[in-house]
Amino acid sequence: MQKIISILLAIALFASLGTAAFAQEAQAPDYSSGTPWMDIDLDGVVTEETPVNLKENFALAINKDKILALEIPEGYPYAGTVMDVALQQADDVKNMFLGDAPQSHDARLAYDLFQLMMDWDSRNAIGVAPLKEMTDAVEAISTLEALTAYFVETPFEDQIGALCGIGSSQDLADSSRYILTVGGGGLLLGDSAEYQELTPYGTVIKAAYSELAMKMLVKLGYSEEEAAQKLENCFSFETMLAPALLTSEEQQSPDYFARIYNIFSRDEMEEAQGKLPILQELEQVEGYPAAEEYLVMQPEFLKKLNEVYTEENLPLIRDYLIVHGAVNMAGALDRECYEWSMECTNAVKGSEGMLDDETVFSSSVASVLGWPVAQLYVETYVKQEDKDRISAMIDEILDAYHGILAEADFLSDETRAKAIEKLDAIDKGVLYPDSWDKYSYEELNFASREEGGTLWDAEIAIAKCELAKSIEDYSKPVDKEKWGYPPQVVNCFYDPQTNNIYILGAFARGGIYNSDMSDEELYAKLGGVIGHEISHAFDSTGAQFDKEGNMVSWWTEEDYADFLEKNAKMVDYYNNMHPWEGQDFYGSIMTGEACADMAGIKCMLRIAAEKPDFDYDVFFRAFADVWLTKDSLQMSYVRINDTHPMPYLRINATLQQFDEFLDLYGITEGDGMYLAPENRVAIW
Repeated sequence: MQKIISILLAIALFASLGTAAFAQEAQAPDYSSGTPWMDIDLDGVVTEETPVNLKENFALAINKDKILALEIPEGYPYAGTVMDVALQQADDVKNMFLGDAPQSHDARLAYDLFQLMMDWDSRNAIGVAPLKEMTDAVEAISTLEALTAYFVETPFEDQIGALCGIGSSQDLADSSRYILTVGGGGLLLGDSAEYQELTPYGTVIKAAYSELAMKMLVKLGYSEEEAAQKLENCFSFETMLAPALLTSEEQQSPDYFARIYNIFSRDEMEEAQGKLPILQELEQVEGYPAAEEYLVMQPEFLKKLNEVYTEENLPLIRDYLIVHGAVNMAGALDRECYEWSMECTNAVKGSEGMLDDETVFSSSVASVLGWPVAQLYVETYVKQEDKDRISAMIDEILDAYHGILAEADFLSDETRAKAIEKLDAIDKGVLYPDSWDKYSYEELNFASREEGGTLWDAEIAIAKCELAKSIEDYSKPVDKEKWGYPPQVVNCFYDPQTNNIYILGAFARGGIYNSDMSDEELYAKLGGVIGHEISHAFDSTGAQFDKEGNMVSWWTEEDYADFLEKNAKMVDYYNNMHPWEGQDFYGSIMTGEACADMAGIKCMLRIAAEKPDFDYDVFFRAFADVWLTKDSLQMSYVRINDTHPMPYLRINATLQQFDEFLDLYGITEGDGMYLAPENRVAIW
């Protein structure tokens, strides 16, 4: 059922409410009081009267006029260069679904799913009946024994939810194989730390999901008093679980992989599951074969779940499942539930207004059925000559990294040799796969709108297909040539378990990349991103994986200690920054992305040094344009808890590490953009 939930969540991508609810919770702080720079990305902070001085705040000086001209688009939580690329992708994908039906089987699946999402007559006629059937089944559970039987005997597509995540994943220590995995549980507030002390943003999240849950429960037939009790029971149960779950900060810290890599034998797994039917669910309900080893990501959570899995807590457990099901599935039901889900999601994100159905549902299909959409997207929008040009630039950047590794004075010859081996083993996925053979959905079928099909049935068919694919893959070695994300996703990433970088087709568009860009713009924008992704092979996370993608040490003990010391210095650097007075950053989660930003620019500066008449001013201004952003307040809180530094810091904190930048603009001691050499934190 978790796979169904992930599909349903993808359908409710956007929503609307704005910041009024947040503003009512507490008196707003002075957002212009940041250290050493205010959060210029927050909507309303920069005004016509805001003074600019390139030597004091480069991001503000370069982007002020653009920030003032930006308007956050309806239905979205932020605006800027990256958002413009995302909006272009949304329009491109939408236009693919507004024409005639495609002829190929896979593309037709995507088209049919889109039509089923758009079929409000059918969705409204069905209403909440599918969800009501699920909630009734849970309500009928009167004993703990019956609850256990529910998890073991009910087909996964008919279950309303789960108490913990189970399935398969790539083995961290042996990247060539899959391993059965037992994860943590879901919380409405997301971060387990919110259950210890509710933050201002946590207050927004709780209010939004509580409102959605109440509306959904009443629509399912509960009185307001019953609905309120169920919501209270859900939060009570989550409060029991939360202390045993890693916080968001812990999940994003560099030691996360080491903390979750806990291998249990089958005997140990049977003992650890206690009263919980985890092995039975994996084998009888989901269909995975019995295994000799299991990855238990959070053993303390499993222990806690056993403690609270009691007859006394049965009402809380039932209501936890029902509330989560109501919240997660709202977007896949009738129009009223869908709009409630939209309002909730965007209350959390800080958007205003509502996107048109075509945009929302085409984007949802491109997420849910990513690969059936991918080939048609590439044929329509992505050019071979761009793939060739970007591929050549990646080779140039990889070559420049040899110089960066050679000059890293904290590496011994032994560690440096291992690092170069890893660098030389990095593979690249550029825009789209060279072959589509691995991505077929020929085995998936569901009834179309014309054939009387329903969205709910289609989603169940898709979830069952995805599970079948997962089970089939589990029995084989990991195919490291298979892309993890389709090319219409607006993203780039490095995968430490395959040692590959991926520059996806939808990202290399518009203000990030176009074929007419000068070298200066190209290197500052897409080049900087590529250098960033390559650096992840050697950041605080990537450094834990070898050239084969296995989580094994390839450092000497002394070199790794020096590396960690550099990371600690970077943590302190960001901990001493504040987007506004009283608001901290979490430097411990930012080192990987910040390290990558700095290494990416360092790499491009090495390449620039070999280019005659290279215009550094154009280069630095273009880099500032990449991270041009205007955020809602809620989006600012999302970014505070993100592993990436805020966009204005990705500009200022990155550039102040380099003499080329400081010298070009005559920035010296006493200027806000100056950072003394001994205080710089670039690791590579």
